Amino acid sequence: MHKKKIWFTSTVLALLFLSTFLHFWKFPEIPNGFYYDEASVGYNAYCIAMTGADEYGIGYPVFFKCFNNYQDPIYIYVLAGMMKIFGPEKWVVRIPGGIFFMLASIAFFFLAAKYVRNRWICLGGAFVFSILPWLFPLSRTGIGGYMPMIMCMIGGCYFMIDALGRHSKCSALLAGIFWALAMYSHQIGRPMGAVLLICLVLSMNKLLLRRMTILALFSSVYLVCMLPMIVYVWNCPASMTARFSGLSVWGDGAPLLEVMTRILERYMEYFSPTFLFIQGDYELRHNAGISGELYVFMAPFIIAGFYFIVRSFKRNPYFRFILFSILSYPLAAVLTMEKMHSTRCMNGAPFWCMLSLLGFYYLWSCKPKLRVVMIAILFFSLIEVSFYFMNYFGKYAVDSRTSFHAAFVETVELSFKDLPKNETLYVSDSVFYHPVDRSFKPYWYAYFLFYGRVAPETYQKTGIPEYICAYDGKISGPGIFIRMNSRIKADADGNPIAVVNAEPIPANSKLIHKIPLWTGSDRFFEIYRVY
Repeated sequence: MHKKKIWFTSTVLALLFLSTFLHFWKFPEIPNGFYYDEASVGYNAYCIAMTGADEYGIGYPVFFKCFNNYQDPIYIYVLAGMMKIFGPEKWVVRIPGGIFFMLASIAFFFLAAKYVRNRWICLGGAFVFSILPWLFPLSRTGIGGYMPMIMCMIGGCYFMIDALGRHSKCSALLAGIFWALAMYSHQIGRPMGAVLLICLVLSMNKLLLRRMTILALFSSVYLVCMLPMIVYVWNCPASMTARFSGLSVWGDGAPLLEVMTRILERYMEYFSPTFLFIQGDYELRHNAGISGELYVFMAPFIIAGFYFIVRSFKRNPYFRFILFSILSYPLAAVLTMEKMHSTRCMNGAPFWCMLSLLGFYYLWSCKPKLRVVMIAILFFSLIEVSFYFMNYFGKYAVDSRTSFHAAFVETVELSFKDLPKNETLYVSDSVFYHPVDRSFKPYWYAYFLFYGRVAPETYQKTGIPEYICAYDGKISGPGIFIRMNSRIKADADGNPIAVVNAEPIPANSKLIHKIPLWTGSDRFFEIYRVY
């Protein structure tokens, strides 16, 4: 028994080390670049750390206004403590994502143990979850609160199941807290947190009736935690609707029949092999580009898991909860215009992984004749996972540069490193592919604030400081000038094309850096030293 414990503990430590290594190897360089959502999250956290207010000077807000939208609070407030110590740094912004995902993977192990009475299978499932293509790419970025949302959803499910199973008031209290935090973590957590609660009630109605004390305690804690959000949304409805109003599947005024057809088509796509196992999300910020959202080797175990759950559907409320959660997982995503958008249905990742785990457990325990086939599938999984990570740390690192605006980010970062104190950064409008105002809005200003380490109290009072200015053909003093060697124009058909930038370069200037838009591109950013 002692040897078994040593073996298990050693395996836990080995897999934890491997997972941690994969999450933080070549970090934060891959993915290259820094998406403007990350810059905004980082700068707002910096503002909170330095002044206790967001970029608009609003003290400790429930939601953070930016880009004509609202950022969620959990990630920013967690990040603020690190900003206080280290200041605005790319690695600082990104590291909480990996930590939250590692914690979510540990939580998944304990949730799996509520369903599977085999700790080795639970451990394997937790490791696969920690490197899942659906979640891994975003866990290495600071884009939004996806990872805390996933962690809190898993934690909420675990503590609620534990509370119902053991009649634990402490677990009921923690379930209410985690369920509420999931809704604060990300905008998808709000509708899908509510849907999960409905799934829970539908699945465990009889059990809930026998645990009214637990249900009452959970509901009370949950509602108390939700009060700040309820009050804020009541006073500022746009914080809940601003993002969705521009993305809804009916936003283009389509007739009802067309809208219903779109919703049905999207719903079916989220259960298709193309999305789940082959191609997944098209956006390289969300997907490494060579796989679906799940590994292919999980497919046979998912099929077995469906069979196992359906067979036990009537008598097992916990299995019903898994099935209902999977059937409802894309309900938020299907109401938006874009197809196969992985982040808007990310809440489904733990349940698909749990279904695969249950299928493996069922086949291993009840179909011993298939164990040779299962071992062969596991060997295939080693090849598939290895290929995935060779691509992620190789080809993907290059291919994803454009998705994270790497060339522009490197230009801004280098410019501020080369900019002496009390000198000016001149920014040509050629560096932007669409019109911007004096404050470089709607998006790009976040980079100047973050990499320029603009003092929050300065920006809150006067906006972009004068030493960061739009180039109007005149130079008022020494500094750094950035431009592109091309501009975006429209052709006769209205399509965007790149043309040579005829903008005059300031006199008494020297080219110090050229950064291509992508590898081998003849379009590049230029950084000049202006004397």
